[in-house]
Amino acid sequence: MQLAAIIVSLTLTVVGVALLARAIGQFVRYFKLGQPVPAGTRTDNPYQRSVTLVREFLGHTRMNRWGIVGFAHWFVAVGFLTLPPTLAQAFGQLFQADWTLPVIGGFLPFELYIEFIGVMTILGIAALIVIRLLSLPGRAGRKSRFAGSKAGQAYFVEYVILTIGLAIYVLRGLEGAIHHVEHYEAAYFASYPLVLAFKGLSPVVLQNLIYFTAMVKISTSFIWMIVVSLNTNMGVAWHRFLGFPNIWFKRKADGSTALGALQPMTTGGKEIDWEDPAEDAVFGVSQVEQFSWKGLLDFSTCTECGRCQSQCPAWNTGKPLSPSS
Repeated sequence: MQLAAIIVSLTLTVVGVALLARAIGQFVRYFKLGQPVPAGTRTDNPYQRSVTLVREFLGHTRMNRWGIVGFAHWFVAVGFLTLPPTLAQAFGQLFQADWTLPVIGGFLPFELYIEFIGVMTILGIAALIVIRLLSLPGRAGRKSRFAGSKAGQAYFVEYVILTIGLAIYVLRGLEGAIHHVEHYEAAYFASYPLVLAFKGLSPVVLQNLIYFTAMVKISTSFIWMIVVSLNTNMGVAWHRFLGFPNIWFKRKADGSTALGALQPMTTGGKEIDWEDPAEDAVFGVSQVEQFSWKGLLDFSTCTECGRCQSQCPAWNTGKPLSPSS
């Protein structure tokens, strides 16, 4: 079991990392196709932009307007950022079943955090799955904000997150059993029922279960990476990476809504001189390359959540126009 888990996990890891590197290169080349923006309009006040990024992510300032959806999404997002240390733990367990992370592995606040975020990620993604199933276009028709979205991609991402969350939870129970947790401890406040369930198993069985569960966790993570790397148009997955630069490069450094007067029309990153426009000036957009690089970043970050469509007057009055299509 251990040898199979190591071979499968490391093979998928190598393939996933290689394809991810290739996909990042594709994104960089794609964004370079876009037109430049006026100097300083997206990079002014880097400190404020960084503060805005942290505030909007941790505060989920846009998503929280959607009630339970925003609440559930917050835990899923934080759970995604928590993935690296839990992956590192799983890799170590492939080679030594009772291995723990150095320094922080037995640190109570860290263990409490993993327990809490692990369970809340499971509950959060389960809530989002239920909300999607209750809002399917086949059930809600045009009232469904998911009408026109790529449902298969969304299901794939949601069930991957659910699988990884469950694997973390099961591993916590197995860790408690193999480390001989004899009574309730705060470090296993959520997974203690599983600790009790696994307590009577022999050391060999516990080791094999840890090898298998660690393999499931790692394999699921890198299968996800392989799939999204082969589908760079999969915004429902890529927004987890691209959302951060997209927020940082917002029009206004303080993150305020970009309302007010329209921005001047530009060509090649410079404002058009309407009195004497250049001969090669481009008015408007007829090709994707004529959008700015920030516009291309916006397109790539779209999650197809349907919030824009749900607010569209044309769509809500039965017309075929939809901002999400």
